[in-house]
Amino acid sequence: MKVGVCELEPDMLPGSPAWRALAERVGAVKPDLLLLNEMPFGPWIAAGERPDPAVFEESCRLHEQGLLHLDELGAAVVLGTRPLQSGGRRINDAFVWTRTGGLRSVHSKQYFPDEEGYYEARWFEAGERHFDVAEAGAARVGFLICTEVMFNEHARRYGRQGAQLIVVPRAVGGGSLPRWLVAVRMAAIVSGCYVLSSNRGGRDARGQAFGGCGWVVDPRGELLGETSADSPVTFCDVDLEAVRRAQGEYPCYVRELP
Repeated sequence: MKVGVCELEPDMLPGSPAWRALAERVGAVKPDLLLLNEMPFGPWIAAGERPDPAVFEESCRLHEQGLLHLDELGAAVVLGTRPLQSGGRRINDAFVWTRTGGLRSVHSKQYFPDEEGYYEARWFEAGERHFDVAEAGAARVGFLICTEVMFNEHARRYGRQGAQLIVVPRAVGGGSLPRWLVAVRMAAIVSGCYVLSSNRGGRDARGQAFGGCGWVVDPRGELLGETSADSPVTFCDVDLEAVRRAQGEYPCYVRELP
């Protein structure tokens, strides 16, 4: 199974040069699965200290427009997140898009930072409270949206549920990247899953800098692939049989406390 991760330019829109470059790179490979970064279309709204309903609605509109163009990427399955109004709440909604089945919401972000550049706790609320495995083409996938990967118990639970991939769409700066890589590698180790993570990269129109670095990590925590500014998309072959083996080995087999 061939998977792809990326670091996408901030403020990206469908039809833009960044989008066309992404579509060209992905279309040349036609991976089974591609992970986009957290809320990839338009501005990073959580940089604003005070939530603005009109700004949120515009971000929803930009994502709705962008999602209509996912078929241009050439991947069989595309994963990512979007802002969404759901049940009177503003949520960060994880989706699975397949060429044959369209778009499905599968998870909503539960943990939110509240600091300069990332006032997400003011902009978003947790939606339905679950960490359930979702079908994504030939793979069983669990989402840990950005900050959620810092809570290792959910990665371990995904492994126990039979997930094969854990996906971590991010929007984080450069200074903390070593810590994020530790978290992603630990998620792989405790779950026995491959872990894929994509991030925003570069400086946006407001001057906020994002750190890039998309990663593919194997079930034992080894780094298989990494993006860079010069190579913003990377692809790896993953062996789902390796997940089965890893989930029967240490530390995955260790029993939970009663």
